[in-house]
Amino acid sequence: MIIAVDADSADTVEAEHLLHNLLESVPGPVVACTHVVSGGDRPHLAVSVSTPADFDPAALTHDVGSAIIRPGAAEPVVAGPSQLVRGAYVAAVETALGTAGRLVAFPGQENARGVLTAAELRTHCGIDQVEALGGLIIEDTTLIDTRDFIRPIRRNGQVTLLVQPAVGGVLIPFEVEHQQKCCADH
Repeated sequence: MIIAVDADSADTVEAEHLLHNLLESVPGPVVACTHVVSGGDRPHLAVSVSTPADFDPAALTHDVGSAIIRPGAAEPVVAGPSQLVRGAYVAAVETALGTAGRLVAFPGQENARGVLTAAELRTHCGIDQVEALGGLIIEDTTLIDTRDFIRPIRRNGQVTLLVQPAVGGVLIPFEVEHQQKCCADH
């Protein structure tokens, strides 16, 4: 089952807060993502959760847009304000197709601790590929210091971890756990 919600989240902090609240009512193993919604007044984020468990849509507030895809359904069931239903629908479809989304929770995430090789990330952490910014070549033996936090993305049906060079000849995830908002210092 896929549950997608658009609450017009302005940034990843708001979207992840929404996701964590949603995850409290969804049992079992999940894949949870944030999705960029363009168009409208301004870009914003929607969220999605994939779970084998059933979900009661009554758990959602009425001021969000939602799109729920149950197994075997041809179309999502949508509800909420029309300006938010579109974002939820897009997030649900991206999740169903595996074409986009920034993963916040996923199977294998708990194994992404310390310094791992690219092969270990693929074998134990739910990562399909590791991609370095700037075109650096990634070998199976390439070391990645996870800093105990990874946020891979979905792209073309693959879970991809973006990494960048760091001091000491290792690579680190492109997205760090505690981000500073752009222009926060001026």
